[in-house]
Amino acid sequence: MTMLLNPQAMQRVLTHSEEYRRVVGLLNEDWAPDAQPIYRNVLEAADVHFARQLQIAGLISGTTDLNDYRAVNQLIMRHDQWFSAGARQALLDPFQD
Repeated sequence: MTMLLNPQAMQRVLTHSEEYRRVVGLLNEDWAPDAQPIYRNVLEAADVHFARQLQIAGLISGTTDLNDYRAVNQLIMRHDQWFSAGARQALLDPFQD
């Protein structure tokens, strides 16, 4: 299943915006939440949603398939400190019925 990105999302991809770089870090499991000296830079729900969009569109596959429950669960177990509570919920939402 492929998905077309809206113009704003495409602009973030083409300009390698901060949002895009956050998503690339998430999908490639290359994130350092404590790299900022003033605050803890955790991933948020918006990052998870954008990451899913980019995976579905086929732009970034990454090391973790966000549409696979086992892969998402393992990602959370390996890097729980990376995610805000909202991001953890956004990761798990598609699998809850």
